[in-house]
Amino acid sequence: MSHTPAAPGYRATTDGPVHHLTVANARGEAMGYLWANDEDDAAGWCLRPTGDRAGFGEGLAWSRKLDDARARGLVPTAALAALARGSDPRCVSHVVPGSLASAPSLEALTALARVVTEADDRRLLAQLDRENGDAWRELEDALAALTDEDREVRWSSGGEQPDGRRLMGHPIHSGPLRRLVGALAAVGAVTPAYLWQDNPPPVVPADGRLAPADAVRAATAVVRGERFCDGTIAEAAGTGLLDAVAESLCAWYRGVDGRSREDP
Repeated sequence: MSHTPAAPGYRATTDGPVHHLTVANARGEAMGYLWANDEDDAAGWCLRPTGDRAGFGEGLAWSRKLDDARARGLVPTAALAALARGSDPRCVSHVVPGSLASAPSLEALTALARVVTEADDRRLLAQLDRENGDAWRELEDALAALTDEDREVRWSSGGEQPDGRRLMGHPIHSGPLRRLVGALAAVGAVTPAYLWQDNPPPVVPADGRLAPADAVRAATAVVRGERFCDGTIAEAAGTGLLDAVAESLCAWYRGVDGRSREDP
């Protein structure tokens, strides 16, 4: 989902080098890249999957502008130049002045789009509800109360039922595990601000510790992923990912809040 075809007239891909422009939001954060290759008559939009969800809508808007440029008979790089000249920084998104650059391939540009920036981390941490002390205490208590037995997830029996219906087995989460998952959502760690479907699945680092923004990414991917694939929460509980997420977020909250939970 990294590339949105620009227009019927422009090819949607190329094996050659590409010229590209950075498109940013009003805060100056990169949302994606407009790219072009004249030899293959190709151009399009490359989403930054580590960025804002608004990149989807803005990508469609910029792709329509490329459609218009193609309809006017502009070659791809000329289309980029025209879009750069007509860009207004007061709009929801704009071409960053002086951002024209080149990449050896569209694949290389896609790799660039996946680079996580400090702005990406700040945006995700801003989703956390640091003012909701009760929710954070609940998260700490839920983590402390979770046992190895609670982390083990059983599955319901599936197959054909006596009445002829066929049922799929589904995971049965313990009450304490459901409590921890609910607490993650309550503190704001499960957020639409992270494009979890367009990013690699989270894993536990070798040292078992997650950066706070990565904990938000993992919490979102695990909890939202369960809606699409049964067993996502069970796997995270079994590998220690869920614990690492909660531990990282609790440590972040204590650091931001400046108090230990024993303080009044």
